[in-house]
Amino acid sequence: MNQLMLSLLILLTSNSLFGQNNIAEESRFISVTGSAEVVVSPDEIELEITLKEYTSQKDTKIELPKIESKFIDILNKNKIEKRNIIFGNSDYYWYYWWSYRNDTYKQKKYKIKLDNSTNFLALVQDLDTEGVHSLRISNTTNKQLQELRKDIKISALRAAKEKAIYLLESIDEQIGKIISIEEVPDNRNYYWRGSQNLLSNAVVSTNAASNDDIENVATIKLRYEVKTKFEIE
Repeated sequence: MNQLMLSLLILLTSNSLFGQNNIAEESRFISVTGSAEVVVSPDEIELEITLKEYTSQKDTKIELPKIESKFIDILNKNKIEKRNIIFGNSDYYWYYWWSYRNDTYKQKKYKIKLDNSTNFLALVQDLDTEGVHSLRISNTTNKQLQELRKDIKISALRAAKEKAIYLLESIDEQIGKIISIEEVPDNRNYYWRGSQNLLSNAVVSTNAASNDDIENVATIKLRYEVKTKFEIE
């Protein structure tokens, strides 16, 4: 009975030590975060313009059809094709219908798509006229965005590996195989702002330019992060 108990105790102790050794071996890894970003100019923008009736200096009400006619002339002058002109949007139709029955000064909203064939500043200057109630950029995009997303994700992963290598070399250790890769959600893209924490992130930054870019419009900024774990050999 005593011998049996002693054998079981030795077996349990051996398994416990073996398990601790495995944990010790599995715990030899380095966890690092890599990030990359790209700044690119838009090659297409969507401009939202609201036209509104007004009273002239002669106390004459300038109605919407006359304002629209002048607006279309401005678009033609700037060589904007009809297919790039959109009347409002689906959410605007109800308000447009309601305003025609209730507002003293009726208004109408347009959206136009612009590329680099349009001189953006010249168009804005031409639209600085009575009857144009408001003007804003509602959207910007670039046809390279999908490819750029792939490139900067790869750059972020390479930045993480490079950081792991030089950190391990500083303590005479070597990087091993990759254990895990976790992509950080990119919900800060397009309007990401903030300081770069170089102590916790390896950052790769680049600018992408194209002949199709629209000048004098705010750039698009994409930024991605990946969390990685590497074995320590």
